[in-house]
Amino acid sequence: MSITNASLPFNESLIAAAPAAAGVFALWQGGGIVYYGRAATIRVALDEQLRARALGARGVTGCSWEVVADPESRHKELLSEYVAAHRCVPLWNDPQRLPTD
Repeated sequence: MSITNASLPFNESLIAAAPAAAGVFALWQGGGIVYYGRAATIRVALDEQLRARALGARGVTGCSWEVVADPESRHKELLSEYVAAHRCVPLWNDPQRLPTD
């Protein structure tokens, strides 16, 4: 799966099927990416995000991911591409714009 493809439903059954491999992931809301993350294990990171969203910030409707050998470099690349296209980082990658509910 490519992180740039349309998102898949952000739910427990999808997360259970996510790869147990290193990579990057995106959280989607209303058809757009609101967060890019990197992970040693995509499945674990998505599960942590799902649990965190259940306790606080809601509204994540989808997710996508890429399995990559170097998540750190790919994460930086994704953020740079996003900034070039939108002139800002994704909403939840900016600490000052994090949801507070």
